[in-house]
Amino acid sequence: MIAFLTDWGSDSYYVGVAKAVIRELNRKVEVIDVSHEIKPFNIRQGAYIIHRTLKDMPESVVFLAVVDPGVGTSRKPILMVLKNGMRLVGPDNGLFTFAAEEYGVHEIRDLENKEYHRGNSRSFHGRDIFAPVAAHVAAGLEPEKLGSRLMNFEYLKFKKPGREGNTIVGEVAFYDHFGNLETNIPVDLGNDLEEGDVIEIGKGRRPFKATFGKTYYDVNSGNLLAHFDSSGFLEITVNKGSAREFLSLEEGEPITLVKV
Repeated sequence: MIAFLTDWGSDSYYVGVAKAVIRELNRKVEVIDVSHEIKPFNIRQGAYIIHRTLKDMPESVVFLAVVDPGVGTSRKPILMVLKNGMRLVGPDNGLFTFAAEEYGVHEIRDLENKEYHRGNSRSFHGRDIFAPVAAHVAAGLEPEKLGSRLMNFEYLKFKKPGREGNTIVGEVAFYDHFGNLETNIPVDLGNDLEEGDVIEIGKGRRPFKATFGKTYYDVNSGNLLAHFDSSGFLEITVNKGSAREFLSLEEGEPITLVKV
């Protein structure tokens, strides 16, 4: 299986072309479209979506991810093999930060062997490098045939989740289609939160108050709710509204939560 994620847009012919290259080289592989609606150039959002998606993928998956504003520059195209055997193909620009944090890195290869490329454009590595390499890897190609081993990779700076006394700290991971604010705060940091608790959400400004609950309907329309979502991370929502508009917190911005 190849899981495919980009910021190209679902209406882009780029997606179809890349999938055609994959099928040309590997007729048996199944390609799963995770999303092609990552915000353009938003490496951080892509990295968080990859991390959450991997939790529901088989360990045999090849994850093809192309959010690549530096295409054609000196940034390297890579294959990252995680310690659980999952393989990630894409640009070395921080896109695999959270996957590496969660699962650990077994090895990284520079995709320098042009035998496994399909073209040589400077602006469409998704078609010419990443898609064909993913097809070959899914067919069983050994990583060492792709290129030399790399000892490090690009790593995004982020606020690691944790507790500072009674305060839970983390960062805004991304906003979903509904404007729900997704954080990087895992469920184990909120074991003391109970349904109906009131928490303050803030970061160097007047804090907002939200009710902790289990479903969106635990608060009235237009009110803030905090709960742990299906991926196991704290989500802040507005019932029938947008937390993005309500809170005006930016992706990557530190966030604090305090039980009142």
